[in-house]
Amino acid sequence: MDIKHSSSFTSFVQYLYGKGILVRKDWMQNAFRPEQVKRYSRQLNFFLDIEESEAAATALLKRIMDCRVALIGVGAVGSWILRELVQIGFQRFIIVDPKELKPADRTRNAFFDHRLIGRPKAMVAESFVHGQALKPETRAVQAPLDIDTNVEKLIGSDVDLIINTADEPYIGATSIKLSRYCVTKRLPLLVAGGFDAHLASLSEMIVPGQTPCSDCYAKHFEETLRGWKPISHPIVDRRRGFGGLPSLSAFAASAAVLKIVRLLSERGGDIEQGRGEFLFDQYSIDSFKVGRNPECPTCGDLGRLRARAD
Repeated sequence: MDIKHSSSFTSFVQYLYGKGILVRKDWMQNAFRPEQVKRYSRQLNFFLDIEESEAAATALLKRIMDCRVALIGVGAVGSWILRELVQIGFQRFIIVDPKELKPADRTRNAFFDHRLIGRPKAMVAESFVHGQALKPETRAVQAPLDIDTNVEKLIGSDVDLIINTADEPYIGATSIKLSRYCVTKRLPLLVAGGFDAHLASLSEMIVPGQTPCSDCYAKHFEETLRGWKPISHPIVDRRRGFGGLPSLSAFAASAAVLKIVRLLSERGGDIEQGRGEFLFDQYSIDSFKVGRNPECPTCGDLGRLRARAD
């Protein structure tokens, strides 16, 4: 092979390496222990596809394994989120839920076992993590999140990501409380979808400095829904609760987990700003954008001025 062709061949090979098409045979073994390769090879191959380099794919899984997640609520959606996160490679969790496992949870909770009825949900979820993760590090907290809760005392200060699925007293109220805390701490917050009236809603990722905060969302709906009246539900007496399917909960959870992986990915791009929902009766996804409110007292220009004054 002459020098010209040799140079072209070398450039072509380097291009293939750069795109993750051509990789070293032992690239996983050089970065991870044998039991980790056996467990996470499928994830690593997927990460290679989206990151386009061995080093970036390796770094993504290591970020996942090191990430400490505070999960608020392990119900119909939170339990499925936790299950998928552990399957991907997450292993460090603070799990918060005030309730105990009930017979009705068999319909949608990912950890339901009739032998565990009456046990705290947080501890049931913690047991799952210890049974599945290679190197689990967890803390279970059986306590509610309400207006008077000190968030840092609840979850601790050593947290990289907060996920909110707490729908009591209301998902909007708990999200605003957590969002305000996350803005001050510069922490990402994922507000998971799937609550009562929106069973397959897509989650919203709130990243301080990049996306609208929960106060921005609340102001957006206050303005856009002014004068709106809900359509009467065909079931008048709903005292026994809202209906739902486990597949809708799992859909909402999967969308949330993919957003988390995208957040940690080097090639994830801009964080999506808005909200969406899978409409089962139409088999379509309805979505809309929400912009940052420059006058938001939490994350907008007004909020930054107040922070500097303090």
